[in-house]
Parts: sequence; structure tokens; C-alpha cells
Amino acid sequence: MTEPQGPGYPAPTLQQLLRARMEEHGWSYTDLERRSDRALSRGRWQQLGAGASQRRFPDPASLVVIAQVLEVDVTTVVLAAARSVGLDARTRDSELSRLLPAGTEQLSDRTRDAILATIRAAVADAAERSPAPQHDHLRGLALEWPKAAAPSRQGPDGPAQHERA
Repeated sequence: MTEPQGPGYPAPTLQQLLRARMEEHGWSYTDLERRSDRALSRGRWQQLGAGASQRRFPDPASLVVIAQVLEVDVTTVVLAAARSVGLDARTRDSELSRLLPAGTEQLSDRTRDAILATIRAAVADAAERSPAPQHDHLRGLALEWPKAAAPSRQGPDGPAQHERA
């Protein structure tokens, strides 16, 4: 039985993460070794998958390799490694963020901003169609951003002053 997943719940351990991804893709430990270009040996993958007691936090290079091989983001692996060494690591992401595919962080800033604008518009539209009384004061805020607060308008001393005629 797996632990509940989602915001506020403990992140999976490295063993749980590894075993889940292996089962999902039908990978063996030999496959993982090959996928890592032998950066991590079959024996090391087995050790991680068996839940062997971890006394030390994995080095950053290993964390990156594990993330790449398992096709998950590095944050997921870091949280799983933290749980594996006994830290109470809990996720704080939303259900929506968990649905995003691997590689989403590689989107350009322009593409990311376009997607966010679309999501903000959809949320505002949903709020207009079914208002929640306790959130009425927030309606429309997702689409409003005063130009003076824009990062390009900020100077070292705060918001830029309008030019005088």
C-alpha cells in the first residue's frame, strides 16, 4: 500500500519513488544502469530500490542522474532522498503542478507566461460564472497588474517615477 500523495503529505522515499517508476515503465535495475550511462551501477540502483538504510544524503551529481533516469524533476528526487535519510519532507505543490509533464521547466519564459495568462483567464472566467461569496474580493485580481509594479518599471529605489513634461 502506498502513502497518500499531494500537498501536505510526506514525499515518497527514494525507494518508493524508484519502485513506482520501475513498475510504471517496466524497467529493471540493469535498465536503470544503462539509462544512467553507468553513472550509477546496477548494485547502487538495487540498494536504492531495496530501501537500504541511507546514512548520507546522495551527492548532487547522483541526484541529477536519478532525476534524469526516472524522468522526474530534481526537486522530487531531493525530497525523496530527504525522506530516505529520515527528514520529514512534505510536498507543497498543487494537484495541477503534479499533472505537468517532465521537462515543463524547459519551456521558454514567453511560452510559460502565455500558459499562465491562459490559466489566469480560465480561473477568472470560472469565478465570474460561479462566484464564491468568501472570495468575491479576489475576483478579477488575477488579470490586473498595475504597470507601475511591473519588473521593467522598477528601479533600484522602487517604482519608477513618471517622466515630468
